[in-house]
Amino acid sequence: MKIPVSLSTAFSEEYEKTLLEFLLEQEMIPDDLSFTSDRFLTRSVIPHVERMSMLFNRIEFDENQPSTPAPAPRAKSGRPMGPKKSEFKKVKTGRDGLDPYWKESSNPENFLLAYFMAFMPCNSARVAAVIAELARLGFKFPEMKSFRGIEWGAGPASGACGVAAGVAHAEAIGIPKTGNWALIEQDKSVLQIGEKWADAYFRSIGFDWSIRPFHRKVDWTRPLLPAAAPKFHLWLSSYFLNEVELPLPELATRLVDNWEFHLEDEGLAVLVEPALKIQSRRLLELRAHLIREFTAPRRKGKYQVLLPCLGHQACGALASESDWCHEEITWWRPKYMRKIDELAGLDRKTLPFSYLVVAKSGRTREELLPALGKSKTERLVSPAHSEGKDLEFFVCGPDGKRRARYRPGSDEEAEEIQRGSILLDADLRGDARASRVDSLGGIK
Repeated sequence: MKIPVSLSTAFSEEYEKTLLEFLLEQEMIPDDLSFTSDRFLTRSVIPHVERMSMLFNRIEFDENQPSTPAPAPRAKSGRPMGPKKSEFKKVKTGRDGLDPYWKESSNPENFLLAYFMAFMPCNSARVAAVIAELARLGFKFPEMKSFRGIEWGAGPASGACGVAAGVAHAEAIGIPKTGNWALIEQDKSVLQIGEKWADAYFRSIGFDWSIRPFHRKVDWTRPLLPAAAPKFHLWLSSYFLNEVELPLPELATRLVDNWEFHLEDEGLAVLVEPALKIQSRRLLELRAHLIREFTAPRRKGKYQVLLPCLGHQACGALASESDWCHEEITWWRPKYMRKIDELAGLDRKTLPFSYLVVAKSGRTREELLPALGKSKTERLVSPAHSEGKDLEFFVCGPDGKRRARYRPGSDEEAEEIQRGSILLDADLRGDARASRVDSLGGIK
């Protein structure tokens, strides 16, 4: 995904300074030296980072051997990361996200600190990248006096802060710097710190966004919001839907039911999920059910899948049981996070994720994403690598997913072709196994 340079550096020095001041103010760390101290991080943060790294990847292990994890990554010390083998089954099968571990951890304060330092900024950067992609393609909300957003499973408000970062560092998409966020979270202590962090971060970048926290467990058997609740311009969930146990057809119905009443016309629903195979394919399958739900006769609203697919075509990744689809961004990590990654044996110079953006709108794609015009589009869904003088990559478009080669006319053109790039009016010759891009109308 192509993001502005200012956004790729938005989580470095100034962000780190704001975060450090917040942690000191909230007495989450004893002093400013602890922020980058090997001794403090190794004792108080890294064990939880390792545990969470395994927790977030738990569904990737062999479902037929629930008590035997795949070989765990090792820290530089050679010590395996993550939970002991005896703990694995509980971690793998838990469906309440981090909630049991918030409660069961021997030191919940340090667990929260580890999540806040090591994972919250990453999730904010992912959401910010989606906002930047919308801006890059020309999306703009109709004029509004005051913005209203809602984040489900908000945790420490990483998604809401990611939207703020995206708006601040991308071209204007019509979200004003005044507005309100509703944060929905089932863990009270996490919600409280998320409310305070969002307030601090919003102020640090000059946004006058107020926050209304709601401590509640989401009950999918009932409407998610009361009938008197307002409509929102942006409906956001980040690393939330992958924990929902509803069958996907029912989940799609429930989501659209709520969007009918609580998403503004011309509003957006943004769903960001893990890049892992199972969760990514689940999001793609949810997309297919949503598209079917959009055409139900009882629906009053009009809905369109905008990103990453740029339309309602059948998903090319779902054509093969072994395939999935995800995006990736490059960013400048805060210095303290480089230290955490080094101690934990992680490498997060790039951030992968899966995502879906739905517009509640009767406008055409050309009107919603004017940078694409009326061009036929094919999006790169893999990196491009050299094969002699050619570049080889996978593209996905109206005819599904296919392997393709293209010979760029210059080094500058070659640099434009990367994961997430959109080929405009590509003349493709061949079949899904091997296609040739004979000509291009442009690259976006």
